[in-house]
Parts: sequence; C-alpha cells; structure tokens
Amino acid sequence: MKSKTLIDAVQGVTGKWAKQRKQEERAVSARMNRRYAMMRYRRVTMKEAAEAILPAAWNKASGDGQYPASARQVFYAARGTLQEMTGKKPAYNYFSQTLLPDYIEMHRLDWDVVYDARGNYHEPHTKKTVPLGTLQVRDYLGEIRSHVPETGIPRIEINAEFPTVGPKHRFGAVLFIEKEGFGPLLASARIAERFDIAIMSTKGMSVTASRQLVENLCARHDIPLLVLHDFDVSGFTIAGTLQESTRRYQFARGFRVIDLGLRLEDVGGLEPEDVFFSEKADFNSKTLTLSRYGASQEELDFLLNRQQRVELNAMTSPEFVEFLETKFDEHGIHKIVPDAGTLRLAALRAARIARMQKAIEAIRTADERIDLPENLEEQVRQALDDEPERTWDDVLVEIMRNHREAAE
Repeated sequence: MKSKTLIDAVQGVTGKWAKQRKQEERAVSARMNRRYAMMRYRRVTMKEAAEAILPAAWNKASGDGQYPASARQVFYAARGTLQEMTGKKPAYNYFSQTLLPDYIEMHRLDWDVVYDARGNYHEPHTKKTVPLGTLQVRDYLGEIRSHVPETGIPRIEINAEFPTVGPKHRFGAVLFIEKEGFGPLLASARIAERFDIAIMSTKGMSVTASRQLVENLCARHDIPLLVLHDFDVSGFTIAGTLQESTRRYQFARGFRVIDLGLRLEDVGGLEPEDVFFSEKADFNSKTLTLSRYGASQEELDFLLNRQQRVELNAMTSPEFVEFLETKFDEHGIHKIVPDAGTLRLAALRAARIARMQKAIEAIRTADERIDLPENLEEQVRQALDDEPERTWDDVLVEIMRNHREAAE
C-alpha cells in the first residue's frame, strides 16, 4: 500500500515533466519553452508586452535615436523581454509587420525604423535612383516637398569631382556585407566616405557576378576585400566562397581577404539564438563545412554542440558603427590621397574650374538683355517630337545656341 502511494506521488509530481519531455521529442521548439511551461503566472499578450517595452528597445537599438535602426535590430533588442513576459517566442514577421508599425502609428512617433529595400525607383533623365526602403523613400519625398522652383536663373555648377572609375585614386578597400539592411545606417554614419571604401551586399550567398567584381577590383588594384557576416554556418560559408573557386566561377588571380567577423571573439555580450540540426548527417556536414572554412574548436563547440548562432542584427546601431570603426583601425583602412602626379593634374583642373565658375557667375549676374525666340515653346515641342528620348532642357540649350549664332 505504501509502495503504491509512493508511486502515485512520484507520478503526480513528474507527470507534467514527462509530458513536456515527450513534446520535446516531437518538436524541438518545445524545448525552448520548457521553463515557461513549468511556471504558473498570468501571461500577458504579445501586444501588451510590446506596448510596455518598445520605447526601451528602440532607444537601445538606435542609440537613443542617434542612428537609424532596422526593424530587425529593434526586434533583437526586444526579443528576450517579450519572450520572458509572454512565455512565447516572438515571431519576427509579426513583430516587424504588425506590432512595431502599429505602435509607431498609434503614438505618432518619428522613429527612423528602416526596412530592407525591395527594389528600386528610377527617375527619367536625372539618373536618380531611390531604393524602395523606408528611409530612402522618406528622404526622397522630403526632397520633393522642400524643392522650391527658382525665382531667378538657377546657379550653374561645374562638377569639381576629379573623374575616376574604380579604386584608383578613389577607394582603398571593398566591404562585403552578408545582409542588405545596413545601407541606411552606413549612409547615416558616413562609413564609405570617412574610410574611402566601396560597399557591396547580397542576400545570403555571393552570386557569380559579385565574385567576378571583387576579383577584378581587389586582385587588379591590390586592395583588400573585407568580409562582414553572421556568426553561423552560413556566415563562414559566405566568407569562404568569396575567396575560393566554385564550379560556376573559377578565380584566376589571388587577392587579400580580411574576415572582419563575426567570430567568437566578437560576440561577447550579444544575444545568441538557438538553432537545431534535424539529423546526424546534417550535423556532420556542418562540422566539415566549418572546419573547411577555418572555424576553431571553440567556435565549433558554440555553433554545433551548443547549437547557437549570433546575427549582425544583434548589434545595436551604435555598436555596429563602433565595431566597424575598430576593425578598420586594426587593419589599416584609411583615407586615400592620390600620388603626386595625379594631385598636380587635379590641382591644375581645379584652378581652371575656379576660373570658369567665376566667369559663369559674372555672366549669370550681369544686367544683360537676352533675346529669346518668339516661338520658343513650338521649337521645344517640335524637337521633342523628332527626338522623344531627349529632355526639354537639353533641347533648350541647343535652341538657344543656334538662336545666338544666327543673331551674331
């Protein structure tokens, strides 16, 4: 009798645990919810939790509004607290597409939360391209609203920029980023301009065209390729395939590749996330891949045995900028100054531009009566009918040149 009572007592205490363990065997995600399933408290909804913690998450991700922050960065800043408050693992899509925009709209906030660009918008003739991302579209619309038509003759400017194409005399490194969502942050921090680097990014694995580009830029001009990636199996693979030949693309020349990270020494203090391998074969395959691309034993243990990873998005915007600045300093990435011969040519060109600009300004401000053709609009329309690919202002220059020559 006593034995049966003891058995019943043990089963009563361990029944809930046994049920949870069986759930874990059927679905690995249940393991992540174990401690919440074993606790009893009133769970708040995801919306209630977001309402309480989003201001703090935004301030953390953006550095109190110092920089724009991607929706994913805000999500990482909020994720842990949301999970603790609700007992559920928050989904990024629901957070980024519903919770975050609803909160911003409800409270009429001007947070610079940016979403990845999904395509591009092109103006005709001006060659202006606007990536279809939150911040880029907002800036473009702001330019339109602030544009005021000139009341006088617009200022005529000569482009003072010394003509270059490619690295020579312009930039000294190429930064490859695994993700595309950091563009607005990099632009806000003026990373490309302050360090004279070109920046490229892809969604995931590098494409053949990107390998062709980096080989021709880096090998031919002897500049390094800087690779920035997540700390996970895919990140190691991306960094590795950017410097080794594949079936689709064979590198003909070697060049210097600098792995900026993320590596194990970079992720201290950043929030990791769990990953799961479904089969032993998958585990073994990832072990071979990581070893092939230079992962240390400690990194193998973190990524495979602990089954965790860390994304670049786990860094707040200030952390991301500081991380890049530190890495650039470590690897001697600095501003470019052309050689003496090029500086001399550029100086002579700059002197001529200064003289021409002075003459243009004198002409622009002179009290001179300019005779215009009486049928000006008709001539413009006729020229555009004949050559519709031209712009009206280009046609005007030709009309006025011909009119002036005829008058002389």
